[in-house]
Amino acid sequence: MTFMNKEQYIFREAPVPKAVMTLAVPTLISQLINIVYNYADTWYVGRTGNAAMVAALSLCMPVFVILAAIANLFGVGGASAISRSLGRGETGKARHIFAFSFWGGVAVSFLYGVIIFFLRTPLIYLIGGDEKSFAHAYGYLLWTCVIGAVPTCGSILCGHLVRAKGEAARAGFGMSLGCVLNMALDPLFMFVILPRGNEALGAAMATCLSNIVSMAYFVIFLLSKKGDDVFSLRFADISFGDGIPGEVFMIGMPAALATTLAMLSNIVANALISSAGSEAVAGMGVAKKTNMIAFNTCMGITQGVLPLIGYTYGAKNYTRMKDTIKFTSAVTLSVGVVCTVLFRIFSAPAVRFFIDDADSVEYGRRFLNVIAFAAPLAAMTYMAGTVFQATGNRFYSFVLSIIRKGLLDIPLMFLFSHIFGIYGVTYATPLAELVSVGIAVVMFVKFARRIGAEERAASGLTEGGGAPQEAG
Repeated sequence: MTFMNKEQYIFREAPVPKAVMTLAVPTLISQLINIVYNYADTWYVGRTGNAAMVAALSLCMPVFVILAAIANLFGVGGASAISRSLGRGETGKARHIFAFSFWGGVAVSFLYGVIIFFLRTPLIYLIGGDEKSFAHAYGYLLWTCVIGAVPTCGSILCGHLVRAKGEAARAGFGMSLGCVLNMALDPLFMFVILPRGNEALGAAMATCLSNIVSMAYFVIFLLSKKGDDVFSLRFADISFGDGIPGEVFMIGMPAALATTLAMLSNIVANALISSAGSEAVAGMGVAKKTNMIAFNTCMGITQGVLPLIGYTYGAKNYTRMKDTIKFTSAVTLSVGVVCTVLFRIFSAPAVRFFIDDADSVEYGRRFLNVIAFAAPLAAMTYMAGTVFQATGNRFYSFVLSIIRKGLLDIPLMFLFSHIFGIYGVTYATPLAELVSVGIAVVMFVKFARRIGAEERAASGLTEGGGAPQEAG
């Protein structure tokens, strides 16, 4: 048997709501724990009342999240290619894709860490750092983006790849393990081991160690699966043939680009408001972290169902694929709407939870009141993007990635900041999401028509005496 019974049932036979929940819930839980873990650093550092230290964490976050972009390049691209290969019954190719994606992510993240090591000083000033935040940012980057480069990328990468075969619970546990450990280690390093004034450095060391443990868990799990038809860490299974690199990169690149452009967007936002001081940067950072609840929840749900959509597409089970998309879309949109309402009502308490500095709270409250409107719009674009990634639709995935973040919001931030001042920077986020939704709808309609034509062609073949090929 090339595919385990439990996985066969989830991908092929389970009721769609059950299949979606089975795959999405572990991923969603890991994303929510990841949010809390990201909150932990800011919350603990915020207890110091040091706005420069909170600002340093906000400034470093885009650089840190580039590691997630590398993980998405090989992880999302690899997961999509693996799930479609399994749907077609090509387990051997899926195994080669797994090995290529794992070791590719490790190699590129290592190179990224080396680059950050040599360019830290000019980079900090480039992303909006000043004399107050420099020392805190310098140490934070060393531990999270240099020493922690490979484990940080590797834990996220393994989550994507392990989930591609239906092992959502294993993937969720591995990623959650690092997050939970980080929350436990934060106060130990920040307030016990290191002297006062080094809280940002302590947070970075805790993050690095927790990601090392998370990646170690995945490596041990994969090594225990020796002989598995898909999971492989053997160099001999790395393949550059059969179009594997192109298949991984063409789908992974839009996912990586989306993450990179999102971080570039944050860098630009911080740079544009940095003239107002560390309090404004801290307020923006806290507002964006709060909004992560909506974004990461919707992202977790859609990432969880990517293997199911990819598998059903590869198997040409279009009815099941469409039912999956409809159900998941309804869930993610509902989450986005609820988050918008809650953020608008509780904006001030949400910001004050992280930092009790009056100026920072006022900045953060006003920022959050605007960017909260992006949540339901982002839910729809995440869903459309996931469908395009899962089905190997590289062009639509690429277009949606560059429009949502980068092509629209960055120019709008410059324009609105010039017209409305620093608060105008936030207006760009919901407007860019709104335009992206419109474009996503147009692309999705075209995609749905093509799928409908393929489905009718398959039905005609069956009526004519033939039978569609059954994958798996």
